[in-house]
Amino acid sequence: MPKFNLKIAQKKLDDSRVSFTITIPGDLTADLIKGAAFILALQNKINLEKVEVEKFDEVVIEKVGEAQYKAFINHYAMSAMTPYAITEKNIEPIMEPELNSSSEIEPNQDFTYVAVVTRKPHYELKSYDPVTVKIPKVQVSEEEIDQQLYGLAERSAKSEADKDAIVWEDSEVVFAIKTSYKKNGTAIDRLTADRRVYTLGEGFLPEEFDKNLLGLKAGETKTFDFELPGAEGPDGQPLPPKTVTTTVTLIQVNKRVIPAITDTWVQANVPDVKDVQHLRERLRKEGLEFKSKQTEDSKFFAVASALAERFIGFIPDEIYEFTRAEMLANLQTTLKQQNMTLEQYAQSLGMQQQQFSMNLMMSVRETLRQGFALDALARHLKLTLTEDDIQDTLKRMAPGNEEKARADIEGSGRTYLLTEAALRTKANKWLLDTATFTYE
Repeated sequence: MPKFNLKIAQKKLDDSRVSFTITIPGDLTADLIKGAAFILALQNKINLEKVEVEKFDEVVIEKVGEAQYKAFINHYAMSAMTPYAITEKNIEPIMEPELNSSSEIEPNQDFTYVAVVTRKPHYELKSYDPVTVKIPKVQVSEEEIDQQLYGLAERSAKSEADKDAIVWEDSEVVFAIKTSYKKNGTAIDRLTADRRVYTLGEGFLPEEFDKNLLGLKAGETKTFDFELPGAEGPDGQPLPPKTVTTTVTLIQVNKRVIPAITDTWVQANVPDVKDVQHLRERLRKEGLEFKSKQTEDSKFFAVASALAERFIGFIPDEIYEFTRAEMLANLQTTLKQQNMTLEQYAQSLGMQQQQFSMNLMMSVRETLRQGFALDALARHLKLTLTEDDIQDTLKRMAPGNEEKARADIEGSGRTYLLTEAALRTKANKWLLDTATFTYE
């Protein structure tokens, strides 16, 4: 973790809060200001390649306004340095600190501000004995195997001509097509072919095109106009659509034929399997291995949940609300990457907004109780950490990216988060090793 010559004056405010008066030395302030301005520029989509270095700050201020510029830089500097102070003073925080400054940060000048940190509360448990947990017995039913066999057959389905069928909204069809621009008659090569397979509703062509195919039979020809979306212009904006004329001759309407799972089919399509019975046995074995792995993974969380039932105490509302907001923000970030809204996500789970909010609060409650219960167990067992414990935790946090995750955590000064996670993981492993499992 980087070392900074911060001056830190600590003062206890009450049983749960401590105040830090932190002074950032002048040799750091210029770099902090540059870093904050760079982030502001990125957030506001300023083209850095077109900005002269000596005018960089002026361009950013002109874009966001001087008041926002100064407020952002102050907050950035305080947010960046406070975790190092928390780590240095060995404080266990539970929420983001409250940050206040009576002055504005200036290059090459000491900057002093106040951070109020809420300590993580300590709780006790009704018992610290090993837990007993009921888990489902691992088994694979005949119905599950039937479903997997059907999936294999469906993936091997072939398209065949469906004699006398007409085109429906999701039909797969084969046609000959000839298309040209209506205005000048110029042929469009990509929409001209003697034989092309096409599925309606997949969005490769406008909905208007698909509608004109509905009801056609093999051998029929239809000529019609439709609007073809324009290409992208030099400025990156879409060009207006153009009217085109197309002639489609339907060759056939396809149907999907799913093969029967027979010994002959198995021998031809599944390597190293001699018949259906052999395939069913292999699917059962693979299913048991997969479910056993899932069960082993679920045990890790099941024992923590059982421990949380022994929790004693009251969790303050502000901790609930902070954790809920944090979980919601993380979820929304993930959904944004998937181009999904929170409402769409709730619907995908079969929930209304109110039910989703209730489930979120229940998840927050369980997360907090499990975390505090594991903290209590770690203190009771007087657990200490080794490098192996740290590495094991990093593997759970970021499998395959352990070193980067560690560098990110330590580089931000939040080593206390890794310590907390490692102690909880070690306590959780002790629970797992000592637990009694019954199967139902």
